[in-house]
Amino acid sequence: MQKPTPHITPSNAVKKAVEDLKTDFPGKSNSWIRRALLRLGDVKEVREDLYVVEGRRELGDWKPLYQVWWSSAEGRWLCTCYYTQFGLKRRRDICTHVAAVMLYRRYKRALEKAERTTVYVAEAVVECRGRISANGEVYVKPAADKIDLTFFASPRFRVLVVSRSRRIAVKCGGYVVYEAEGEEVPLAVAKFLIAKFHEGKD
Repeated sequence: MQKPTPHITPSNAVKKAVEDLKTDFPGKSNSWIRRALLRLGDVKEVREDLYVVEGRRELGDWKPLYQVWWSSAEGRWLCTCYYTQFGLKRRRDICTHVAAVMLYRRYKRALEKAERTTVYVAEAVVECRGRISANGEVYVKPAADKIDLTFFASPRFRVLVVSRSRRIAVKCGGYVVYEAEGEEVPLAVAKFLIAKFHEGKD
């Protein structure tokens, strides 16, 4: 049986990016990692090999912006802060502007990988007077466009399920009312289908 792929969210994408950075730079202190993490939201990508990092006074910055770029000649990331009064030390230790860029790139890769993760989706109409649940994320809305006495007499709901399991089961009050093989799609496609489901569009 195929082991389900763990669901990657922005929060644990950050966690994975931090773990990867620690693995690549085992000698770096927790303070270095923390400062890079604090700068993560300040990183802006200009192109694949050029980034801008906003300065922070509380982290010892004196300029509003720092440029970080990949130097093919040196085979490493460089920062404009390397060309200041204390640049030699920053270059030797790897400044946290550069660390933030490396963290950002790892974070972005983790999210992109998550978007390519395979999930299974199924949509159905079920009749239910109780609580609707499923073995995955379930989205529910009334099947009828207009809610009237007919709906309350026989409540029918349209459900969309996104699951890590191929076999999808929808339950009403704990009892299975629908089972099907889910359609295999990338997570990014599943998110699109969820948005369309909420919009009420086919």
